[in-house]
Formats: sequence, structure tokens, C-alpha cells
Amino acid sequence: MPSSAAPRVAARVFLIFALGYFLSYLARGINLPLMPLLSSELALSGAQLGLLTSVYLIAFALCQLPLGVLLDRFGPRPVQGCLLLLAAGGALLSSQAEGFGMLLAGRLLLGIGTSGCLMAGLKAIVMWFAPERLPVLNGAIYAIGGLGSVVTGTPATLALQAMSWRSLFLIVAALILMASLLIWFGVPARHQAHGASGMRTIDVARGIVRILRSRVFWRVAPLAMLSQGAYMAVQGLWAGPYLRDVEGLDDTTTASIVTLVGWMMVIGAASLGWLARRLEMAGLSLHASAGAGMGLFVLAQVLIAARLPLPPALTWALFGLCGTAGILAYASLARAFNPMLAGRVSTALNLLVFCGAFLLQYGIGVLLDQWPHDGGRYAPEAHHTAWWTMIVLQALALVWYARNAGARDTATA
Repeated sequence: MPSSAAPRVAARVFLIFALGYFLSYLARGINLPLMPLLSSELALSGAQLGLLTSVYLIAFALCQLPLGVLLDRFGPRPVQGCLLLLAAGGALLSSQAEGFGMLLAGRLLLGIGTSGCLMAGLKAIVMWFAPERLPVLNGAIYAIGGLGSVVTGTPATLALQAMSWRSLFLIVAALILMASLLIWFGVPARHQAHGASGMRTIDVARGIVRILRSRVFWRVAPLAMLSQGAYMAVQGLWAGPYLRDVEGLDDTTTASIVTLVGWMMVIGAASLGWLARRLEMAGLSLHASAGAGMGLFVLAQVLIAARLPLPPALTWALFGLCGTAGILAYASLARAFNPMLAGRVSTALNLLVFCGAFLLQYGIGVLLDQWPHDGGRYAPEAHHTAWWTMIVLQALALVWYARNAGARDTATA
């Protein structure tokens, strides 16, 4: 293509893939405003609600390693375009569900179909932009995705006053189908300078093994897994019940705070990438910036769980702002490996992140059911137990991350 057109085309490609990630966040968090309706209409327990929401995450996780191979072999355009068609089918099936089984199946398809949204976007950024722009653009795509979580707050609550939850799923299906068409017809085919299309299957597998044997990978993965997992588990489902049962807030105020968390995620994702780039130019490594950001996220959770005399809007705003810090780990790891492994590195980390989110989201539901509960309301003691468990696990991972900050990696040299 002409060089003068390249920046405009690259910007269009970025925005199209960012739209896909926005919709994946919308699909991931849509159960939050629907939870009271699904619980009453279909008589779902806390464990069922946790499983219904977290099956999306485990489907996401199980797709990551094959997704990385597909992205490195074929590129983001055909992979993402096909997967979004599955996601649209999942949203359509959910709209017709008459019981837990159909909802679970629809949620599974949604998870598989949106499993490539972030990873395809990150791969597209690697293909279309200079390496030094990765932290800023990775943060920007994460910020746009965060707008999806904003929509699952007050906007979705207001929408449910005008339409049924089934109609809302139909709208989500239509939007996802539109995103798939935009990828097919709006993103040009592009040769991968570091593609794996000519590699044998054994070479592709060796690349995955190389990543999973890397000390660089394993000094980053546990903290990113638990930090991002905790954020997704809470933001995607359990924020609302906590605000209602522990803070005693009504549905309108709860929806407002969930929306605030989404907006702070957008601000955090957009600003942290920019800040990390500036700090890196001043001599602070991206690895250190990512660790500091995830440490602040642990602090935000402590402030919430300790129930200090602070406005909930303030502590939850900090939760949303710092909950995005884990995205810096993707850029940090992408730089540590050969560019031809970019898709597999990001999806290997994403595999662990979504496994963590699944285990935490479902585990919280199981813990809440251990205390007496009624009508979807849970004991404050149950919420506190779940939160402090998450905090302790992340604190241990943070210690591991800090202790291994100076480790040298030989697998990727």
C-alpha cells in the first residue's frame, strides 16, 4: 500500500480490532446487570451463577494455546473474523434460553467466540505498528475494551427497564455480527513478516514449549494470572453483590459504582501505557512498572475489604484504575521473545489469566453458598472471606514477582 496511506489504514485496523475487544468485555460482563433477573426467573443458585459466568472464562482459557498457534500461522484477520461468528451464535442462543443448560451452552459459545478479541488485537498491533509503541497501544486497546464494562453498569440497567434480558442478548448478537463483517471487509490482508505459516507443526509446538519453560514467563505469569483474574472475577459478576450485601447500597447506586469502575478502567488502561513508556525512557523497566501497578491493585482491594471509613466511590475508583496494570505484563513479555512467537506468548499468558479468573469467580460463588443466604443475598462474612483469600494469594504472587525481578532467562536468549 502507499506509505502515505499506511498510518490511516493502521489506525482503522486498530479501531476495528478494538471494537471486537469492546464487545468481548460487554459479553463478559453482561451477566452482572442480568444476575437478579436470571436468579429469580430461572431460580439459579450462587454456585450456578458463578459457573454460568465463569464458564465463559474457562472456554476463553482453553482456546488460548491453539489460538496463539492460529494467530501466528494465519494472522488476526481470518481467525478473529471466524471466531466472532461463533460468538454471535452464542448470544443468539442465550436469548432463547429456557433454563440453565441453554444459558450455559450460549455462554460457552460466547467464550469461545470472543477468546481471540484481545489477542488478535495485540497481534495486529505487532504487525502494523513499531515495537516502541506497544505499551501505549496495548493500553489503548485495553481502554477501549473497558468501555464495554462501562456499558454493563448504568447503561445496561437502564436498557433493562425498556426491554427484556432476551432482547438485550439479541442486540449483543447483532453487534458481534457487525464486528465480524468489519474485520472481513475493513481490514486488509497483510503479509506477516514474522509469520509461522511455513513452519511445521512440530516447530510450532516447540515454540510453545520454549515459552512454557522460560523463567521470564514464569516470573511474570503467577501475579498477572491472579491480579487480572481477581479483577475480572469481581468486575464481571461479584462487584454488585458485594456492594449490595456488604456496603448496603441500593441497585441504582451499585450500578453507578460499577459504571465508575468501568470508566476508571478506561482511564487506567489509557494512562498506564503512556506512563510506563515515559518511565521506561527515564530508566525504569516495563517489568518494574507492571509490578508496581499490580501491587497498587492489591492495595485497592485491601482498602475495600478492610472497610475503612472512605467513600465506596473512592476505593472502587482505585480498584478500576489499578486493575488494568496487568496489561503491561503482555507488552513486557512480548519484548522478551522473538516476534514470531508474539501470538503464542500472549495467549499462553492469557490462558493462565483466564484460568485464574475462572477459578476465582466460581470459587467465590462456592464460598458464598457456604453461609446462609436467601434470594440471591449473601452474608457479609462470606464476602469478606472471599476477598481476603484473593488478597493473600495476590500478595504471595507479588513477593514471587519481586524476588525474581533480576532473574536471567536463557530459553529466550
